[in-house]
Order: sequence, then structure tokens, then C-alpha cells
Amino acid sequence: MSINMDGRNIQRLHQQHPVSGQSREPTEHHDEPTVRIHTLGRFAVQSHHHPVTLTRQRQHKPFELLQALIALGGRDVHSETLAASLWPDADGDKAQDTLDVTLHRLRRAFEMKGLFLLNDRRLTLNSQMVWVDVWAFERTINHGERLLARSDDPVILRQISRHSERLLNLYQGAFLDREAVRPWMLSLRERLRSKLLRYILGAGQVWGNRREWHLAIRLYQKGLEIEPLGEALYQRLIVCYRDTGKLAEALNTFHQCQKQLAEQLQIQPAPRTLELYQSLRARPTA
Repeated sequence: MSINMDGRNIQRLHQQHPVSGQSREPTEHHDEPTVRIHTLGRFAVQSHHHPVTLTRQRQHKPFELLQALIALGGRDVHSETLAASLWPDADGDKAQDTLDVTLHRLRRAFEMKGLFLLNDRRLTLNSQMVWVDVWAFERTINHGERLLARSDDPVILRQISRHSERLLNLYQGAFLDREAVRPWMLSLRERLRSKLLRYILGAGQVWGNRREWHLAIRLYQKGLEIEPLGEALYQRLIVCYRDTGKLAEALNTFHQCQKQLAEQLQIQPAPRTLELYQSLRARPTA
């Protein structure tokens, strides 16, 4: 698998989302949100700092409705889309009736007026009352991509470092990673994962160009936890280890890459990866 973030891509991001002034960071609501929802890795819901749970098996569906609503954007999601996603085998009217009952149960679980807004058969999760880790992640990474376009500014560099840490803290795993796989969750899961990997490659390149090897290595290692088949990440990590004189770590990284590609994809490393390996063999060991 190959993921690239070159200068042209970063410049295009800057043109599409220009950064003005001191590049203000995304901010959360001034008031503490009443509800907090975690979906990255684990799924957990809190209301007024207390867990919200649905213990009985038949009550699991309301939380699945909440998950699907978030997966489909969380705003103005048509009830037909939700019903078809959650009950694909039911006819239209029955699925709609079941959705109405499930939404009623979901509202009762929170007992909070205005949290779920239904208008013209479109459902919205009220962002004024809820914090969702996915939403915070996307705001942060979108801003981080704009910062990469101005990485020559020392002030921006400090923001990139802070953003990288925040992103790694927010991303505790794939979207609903511990839940049973459903078709409606896969698009968002892949989009978030791909965006983070692109950011890691872009930010890692920034630190590598400045010879801040420890920062680049941390990012690439995190990237490989997310995507063990990301050959571009292996290549970057080999270069970092090689250029800091850590040849044993560089060789181990190559062999790890070779093993993963052989076992999971039944392929050999790319020519660029093999060239890097040859450059390691040509160097004397410490």
C-alpha cells in the first residue's frame, strides 16, 4: 500500500483552505458539552459525566442508530437512509416504523430535549449539546493539513507539533473498531484512517527535512500501528534510522516490511524499498 503527500499536494490543500493571520486553531464550544461520545477504538457515551448504558439486548439497537447517525454525517441524515442502513431486509414502511420506535428509545436513554432534532424526516445530532471524538478529530486534522502548507514558519512548526500530539491522542483506534462490522461504518472508518496516514506522512516529512528524527520516527511508528502494510511508512522509517546511524533498527524495519508484505499480500517489497535495503548493507555496522 502506498500513500504519498508531496509538496504539490500540500500546496493544493493550502489553496483550497487558506490559512490567514496566525493560523487559528479549531476551538471547542466554550461551554462543556452535556454529552460526550467516543467512537474511535472504543464506543462510549457519557451524559453529565456519567456513562449512558443500554443493558438489555433488545435495547442495543438505539445505540446502533446513534452510531449510524454519526457514521452518516450526524446532520440532516434522511430517515430513509438510516432505516435502510439499519434494517436492509425490511420493507420501507416496516423499517420506518421500527426506526421511529428506536429513535424514541434512544431519546429516552438520554432524557434530554433537543439532543436529536428531526425536521422534514431528516435527523440531526445537536452539535451544541454533544462532543463527538470523530468531529473533533476531523476539525483538528483539517486544520493540521493547512498548517503543513506553512511549515517554513517557526510559529507554525510549534503548532504542527501540538496538532500531531492531539491527533494521536484523539485517534484511539479505527472508527467503531470494537463493534460488529456493518456496511454503513466502513466509509467513515476508511476516510479517517486515510486522512491520518496522509497527515503522518506529511508531518513526518516536515520533521525529517529539519532532521528532527525523533519526531519523524514517532509519527512513522504510529502510522505503522494503524497500517502495518504501509510501505511508504517503512521506507521513511528506514531512512530515519539509517541517517541517524541506527543500522540495526533500519534492517529490522526492512525485514518487518518484507514479512508483512509476504504474509498478508504475497508480494515482495517495491524497488525503492529494496534500494534502501542495499544502501544499508553497503554501510559498515557499528
